[in-house]
Amino acid sequence: MKDKLYEDYAVLDAQVKLLQGQRDELRVEIVKDIVDSGETAVKTAVGNFTISKLKTWTYTPVVAELNDRLKARKATEESTGEASFEEKPSLRFNQIKL
Repeated sequence: MKDKLYEDYAVLDAQVKLLQGQRDELRVEIVKDIVDSGETAVKTAVGNFTISKLKTWTYTPVVAELNDRLKARKATEESTGEASFEEKPSLRFNQIKL
């Protein structure tokens, strides 16, 4: 019974990854189709597809240096015990290569 539980999880995990890959491919095609048509939205029988703008920020070297210093300070506090942490159970699954 226990083996079936793990097997079911592995099968579903593989299916989800496959479906996500297919969805990502379709997303690229849909975005291209909408942008090429000059529209920002398309209404269909299954729902509305809308192109939205996402900002990608590029920071100055000053901010990059501050970020590096912050990361270093975090690492220092973690290693000295000044920072605290909480451990929670989490599942990690590594599928065998077929």
